[in-house]
Amino acid sequence: MKKTFFIFLLTLVFFRIGFTQTSEEWVFDDTVLSEVYIIIEPDSLAEILDFDNRYSDYEYPATFVFVKGEERDTVENIGFRLRGNTSRDSQKKSFKVSFNTFVPGREYHGLDKMNLNGEHNDPSIIRSKLSWDIFENYDVPAPRANHVKLYINEEYFGLYINVEHIDNEFVQDRFEGDEGNLYKNLWPADLSYISENPNDYKWSPDWADRRVYDLKTNTEDDDYSDLASLISFLEHSDQTEFINQIEDYINVDGVLLWMAVDVLTGNWDNYWYNQNNYYLYFNTSDQRLEFIPYDYDNTFGIDWVGQDWGERDINNWGRDDKPLTNRILEVTEYRNRLHFYINKIIEEYFNEEVLFGEIDRLKAMTETAAEADTFRTLDYDYGIAEYHASFNSALGGHVDYGLKPYITARVTSALEQLSVVNITPIIKKVKTNFTFFNDQETLTIKATLLDDNSELSVKAEVTIDVTTTIDLLDDGNGRDKEANDGIYTGTFIPGDYEGIISYFITATDPSAKTQRFPNNPDDVLEEQVGQSSSPLVINELMASNSSTIADEGGAFADWLEIYNPGDIPVSLNGYYLSDNLTRKDKWAFPDTTIAPNEYLLVWVDDDEKEGPLHASFNLSKDGEDIGLFELSGETFLTVDAFSFSEQQTDISYGRNGDGGEEFVLFDSPTPGGQNGLINSNESGQENPSEIQLLQNYPNPFNPSTNITFELEKTSNVKLEVFSVEGRLIQTLADSRYNSGAHSIRFDASSLSSGIYFYRLSSESQSITRRLVLIK
Repeated sequence: MKKTFFIFLLTLVFFRIGFTQTSEEWVFDDTVLSEVYIIIEPDSLAEILDFDNRYSDYEYPATFVFVKGEERDTVENIGFRLRGNTSRDSQKKSFKVSFNTFVPGREYHGLDKMNLNGEHNDPSIIRSKLSWDIFENYDVPAPRANHVKLYINEEYFGLYINVEHIDNEFVQDRFEGDEGNLYKNLWPADLSYISENPNDYKWSPDWADRRVYDLKTNTEDDDYSDLASLISFLEHSDQTEFINQIEDYINVDGVLLWMAVDVLTGNWDNYWYNQNNYYLYFNTSDQRLEFIPYDYDNTFGIDWVGQDWGERDINNWGRDDKPLTNRILEVTEYRNRLHFYINKIIEEYFNEEVLFGEIDRLKAMTETAAEADTFRTLDYDYGIAEYHASFNSALGGHVDYGLKPYITARVTSALEQLSVVNITPIIKKVKTNFTFFNDQETLTIKATLLDDNSELSVKAEVTIDVTTTIDLLDDGNGRDKEANDGIYTGTFIPGDYEGIISYFITATDPSAKTQRFPNNPDDVLEEQVGQSSSPLVINELMASNSSTIADEGGAFADWLEIYNPGDIPVSLNGYYLSDNLTRKDKWAFPDTTIAPNEYLLVWVDDDEKEGPLHASFNLSKDGEDIGLFELSGETFLTVDAFSFSEQQTDISYGRNGDGGEEFVLFDSPTPGGQNGLINSNESGQENPSEIQLLQNYPNPFNPSTNITFELEKTSNVKLEVFSVEGRLIQTLADSRYNSGAHSIRFDASSLSSGIYFYRLSSESQSITRRLVLIK
């Protein structure tokens, strides 16, 4: 059998199977037990596994094979080494795979690294996976995970958990940018005050060759000012200052959600109890730190510190010498919110009905692989009997609870200890977007809220020269996805104003409890508005390029095309490109010029080292905003900006004809060349004034939207909706209409999310536009 397996591996290496850079979700699919094969020189493997080398991070070249069902990917020349902290002393090792060590810039399905965790402390090999899934369910920025079988050369190394690596790709995905500082914080990282000098937080313990607060990005700058600022504020602020300003320094709501999950999972090896195992990321979009949890094998009743985590009092769960958690819990409203979150998670997810079924599903998928895992038995002599027993019984030693009994005990005790009261509404996030409707720039404000009462009054106070109050509604008719989804939206039209718009949000429940965003009463949110006179347009883009066009380095990167439809050259000095319309200066163009009727191709690949026309961010295949801006004095003027929805690989999204108003999909992309015309004037006659078809509003929409058309004279017209494949979905109008404007409501309740087209036809003309349904 071993001989057959070895021949199979050699075949994979010789006939290299290519892979496509697609979504990371493919790698973390937990509905199938995937397999990872590592092919490495035996001498290199021996050095990695030599006990004397257990703390080495030296990476050895190897070949990586990922098998998922019938699909197989092979990646040659990857880096392979041990990973972990105390697990390096265990018999069942944990490993790190690096795709970009020997091939800089390379990714595998959007990943630079892959963490293969042996989970040697957990006899069930499921606990950390359950923990990560809870975080994902509540949108806490945390790694994704799934089970894999690991083979190294000819040997089965056992059942592992593939845990997403926290790096610049991770923060780019979670926070729409990776420019900020990312700190990995290990024991004794308690956030205690040292001094006002940021350099004093770069210290290393005597026993480890690492910093306690270890900066992982922007290492050349090595600037710890953001971390030092938080710690100084925790140390010196009085209670009033803390309540008003702490949310300027860190996302407190994210911290409270993390605390709630750790109370329920019993994760004591964390910041709150053990000053260990967490990341902090400075999110440049809102200029504050985000808390990212890390390392969850010591959970669900695994204990090394002599505590009963199934019964521990939630009101005295951590240690009170941790400045961040201690000061947060001194605020009554935050303490109430923590109880609210614990209760909410128990009601919705952390309970026998949900978790027992998930445990059974994962066990059924992995138990054969776990039974065959001989490395699993080496550290604590847990055989097959102990493996099966661990789901329902304590095993002694560090395993104080069986997996399911722990859940029962924790839920029972937590419900007895909870004190749930009416909380102040939680404004989780606020996002703005600029669109053009009827040739007017419109600011849409979208606020995501959570409360124990669904009847909220949400308002935006918008100030230019005077203050205007806007109602934000959750009725499904604005730009929120559907009624009562917790997303409140409202719009504001600034007219001809150019400059800064300031605003803040308030949310009030029926008992008159009010929350403001920003929380600091002295702060407001700001947006710059104004339309540039520049003729430039974003003409075409591709957010998933597998084989269409390669850059100068041979990589198939995301790209977009800028087109100059004017009659004079345009210098790009002072122009910026961004996928975050609240951060318009994300990437500055080099000092170049676009001649009339010419094109400029920009590689949007987050790899500025490759050349002057490589932007500092990627395009998202899942869809996002994109904007071109011009800096005029201190104001960013919008040259061109729009949103696009989920994209298909090697199909571009662009204007129907160069500089055209409507957008279509192109099966035959034309990077750096002329866009074709799709569904243009079918008669070949030019009579643009006879009929006009406006962009539907709202767009994207769910489940209905308004389509408006205008007729110069009484005409017979037909209004139809088509699928992206060209299939007729519905005829909305087929009649004779008087001159003037007409509006028809399109209800897409029976349709699935996606891109659709609507076409207005008269006897001499046909106009087509695109609409996006998002459910």
